[in-house]
Amino acid sequence: MIPCYHEPDVHGTLNSLLECVNGNFVTEILLVINSYQFNDNDIKEANRRTYRESLDFAARHNNPHFRLIPLLIEDLPGHQSGAGIPRKLGMDEALCRFDRIGRNQGIIVSLDADCTVDTNYLTEIYRLFHAHDLCSATIAFHHPTEHLPETDPVRKAATIYENYLRYYRAALEYCGYPYAYYTIGSAIAVRCETYARAGGMSKLQAGEDFYFMQKVFPLGKTRFIDTTCVYPAARLSDRVPFGTGPELIKLTAGAQPIKTTYSVESFQLLKTFFCRIDRFYHTPTDAIADIISELPDPLKAFLENETITDRLEEINRNTNRPEAFRKRFFNYFNAFKILKYLNFVHPRYFAPVEVNMAIDRLKVVIRNEDG
Repeated sequence: MIPCYHEPDVHGTLNSLLECVNGNFVTEILLVINSYQFNDNDIKEANRRTYRESLDFAARHNNPHFRLIPLLIEDLPGHQSGAGIPRKLGMDEALCRFDRIGRNQGIIVSLDADCTVDTNYLTEIYRLFHAHDLCSATIAFHHPTEHLPETDPVRKAATIYENYLRYYRAALEYCGYPYAYYTIGSAIAVRCETYARAGGMSKLQAGEDFYFMQKVFPLGKTRFIDTTCVYPAARLSDRVPFGTGPELIKLTAGAQPIKTTYSVESFQLLKTFFCRIDRFYHTPTDAIADIISELPDPLKAFLENETITDRLEEINRNTNRPEAFRKRFFNYFNAFKILKYLNFVHPRYFAPVEVNMAIDRLKVVIRNEDG
């Protein structure tokens, strides 16, 4: 499923998919060519041209393994363009198409119209979903900038932004968060049954992928697929309030691109809390309070502010197995709560750190803890 808003070069993406190795399955490409009520006629005409060209592409290249289905949707509501609504419309349509043929285990893959993929992209997703009985997956990505000079600001900015994303995921994994996955809309896949259980894609103008995947991760087995790769274009864009495009604009605005992130120490504190989770299972209130009192002051201040004792009591009342307790706990202390914690302790207790320094520091901490 590919949302396509004013993308005259989308055929680069389509050709990349067409060049993928054929597997023992059929791939349908839903290309959702969309515009909004506020768009002028130039954008709408460009979209209509893309639609006509895509119909021609389908007529020339559709075959038993590969079917392109262009959809032209105009005058969507909203005051700013974004992928949320068209991504939802496309994924909902994919769900309906699977439902009509009784395939509730079909795989819905979300891509973007500025991406290319490895030739094993389709076969690897299919293979790993079936080999590991996955409900969802996130896929490796890389913004290709190697063709640009090393001094090019876009190349520098894209490298820093990727490092920022990789550091944050590694830090979540280090502290013991069970859903330490990327949530990038151009690099996710989900069973249609799981998509329905999660209530479908969010309509948000930005961050729709993040919010959606937070609902998906607890529903079943997820895997990070690193045996194939998606290559989103590294380009400046202000179509959405936040994300890759706006980040690259900010990073290239200064003489030297610099991005800060959350300190390793803040994740170390979170790890001390997550390591104690099993001690909270069916534990009296006084004992829970004693365990919380042992924690470092920044973390303790946040947890007390969140009335954590009451939350843990509530979770205990609704679980009768340690595994169920852990699952319900992380449904409560999820990615949103972690962000709230990180923003609470920065800069109140910890100063933000330049991304590459944070990466080096995390490597040292992990190496020392591993002995």
